[in-house]
Amino acid sequence: MQIDTTSFILQLVNFAVLVWILHRFLYRPVLAAIDRRRVAIDKTMSDAKSVREEAERLRGQFEGRLADWERERVKARSALEAELAALRARGLADAAQAAERERDRLAALQAKREADWKRETEQRALDQAAAFAARLLERIADHALDERLVEVFAEDLAGWPPEKIDPLAEAARAAGGRVSVLSARALPEAARARLAQALSERLRIECRPEYAVDEALVAGVSIAVGPWVLQADLRDELRVFSGGAARAA
Repeated sequence: MQIDTTSFILQLVNFAVLVWILHRFLYRPVLAAIDRRRVAIDKTMSDAKSVREEAERLRGQFEGRLADWERERVKARSALEAELAALRARGLADAAQAAERERDRLAALQAKREADWKRETEQRALDQAAAFAARLLERIADHALDERLVEVFAEDLAGWPPEKIDPLAEAARAAGGRVSVLSARALPEAARARLAQALSERLRIECRPEYAVDEALVAGVSIAVGPWVLQADLRDELRVFSGGAARAA
């Protein structure tokens, strides 16, 4: 079999041209596409790795925060329990103090009630005794009792302290020594002289008593020195010699 050289050469040229064309228009684009694909895959892998690393970092951070939150929760719970215990203790202490105050208040109230009851009982007893004595003395009151009451008044007046005498002395000086004396009966001269002497000595001024009769006094005298009234009588059921002078209304 004879080979046509020209045809063979032309076949070789055609093959070379085909190879060049394939290389130029097919192989190189395919390689370029493969390279781009590989780069894209590498970038995707790199991005995936970065995402995985970021996810791992975020997971570690989240786990760390969870641990911190757990510790904070435990700490907050401990603080809350301590605060509740303190509030409970304070509440118990306040309740105990309130109970103690209430007990003291009730005790004071009971003591006051007992004291009031005792005072009222004593006052009723004194009033009853005074009323009985007043009724008895109304029956036996006479000039002798008046003179005795005047003498007792003079003795008591001699013992009064300066703070009680000074206002009376000032009132007596302002009145020029005039003193109003009421008695249940007309006083004997001896009783009048004794009363004037006692007043003049203690008030440090010559007193000029002006006498009048007031049968409501039962016995004794009621003496007015200016605005002051000195009771030495059996009126008001034996409330006699109060230890001072009462200011007239």
